[in-house]
Amino acid sequence: MTPKKKKSSIFDMQTLIVLTLVLFVGLGVYAIFQSVGQTGETDAPPLTGVDPSAHPTIGQASAPVKLVEFGDFKCPACKMFHDSIWPVIKKEYIDTGKAQMTFVNFQFIGPDSITAGMAGEAVYRQNPDAFWKFYEAVYANQGEESKQWATPEFLTDLIRKHVPEVDADKVAQDLAAKTHEKDVLDDNRLAQKNQIDGVPAVYVNGKKVNGLDLNELKAAIEKELNGK
Repeated sequence: MTPKKKKSSIFDMQTLIVLTLVLFVGLGVYAIFQSVGQTGETDAPPLTGVDPSAHPTIGQASAPVKLVEFGDFKCPACKMFHDSIWPVIKKEYIDTGKAQMTFVNFQFIGPDSITAGMAGEAVYRQNPDAFWKFYEAVYANQGEESKQWATPEFLTDLIRKHVPEVDADKVAQDLAAKTHEKDVLDDNRLAQKNQIDGVPAVYVNGKKVNGLDLNELKAAIEKELNGK
């Protein structure tokens, strides 16, 4: 009888362990799906302090929908937004006059994030429209997040090749003098003031949305267009 009771006890213990593991795994999976499933508009406070006339902006001023993207040029998720989401939003909403988009720096991943932000500001100050060529080029040529690839030399060479409308030598001078460092740091403080804790952070008429889900972003835009 004793061996049998021990076997039963061992079985019960094994069962308890298995059930406990299943419970923890189930809770973990649930948490993951809860996180992934958080789409659409968030409960973040409304965006404040962004003036499209003071930041790189594309699209008609009369567009009824105002989009704002906070981004870091070293951020892989921002590159994902640029590669997969941005072309569709630009074609369907910006180019058709339905939306206007403003880019605001939130450069925090590394010291060269600030450098890349300063390069973007230098381009913007020379030629506001040319900024969007820089925006395209820097994401298309993004290096590894863990490496400091966004050096002044890399960025000025990138501008020389892809943004001929601006004087790359002047950009190099601005980077050496850190002419636009304050502009980037002011943008970073604006992001922090708006309680932004990650990028890309995308807003539709001041409401924060899931910028990495194309369908959710389009739904938020359509909602604004339809006045709902």
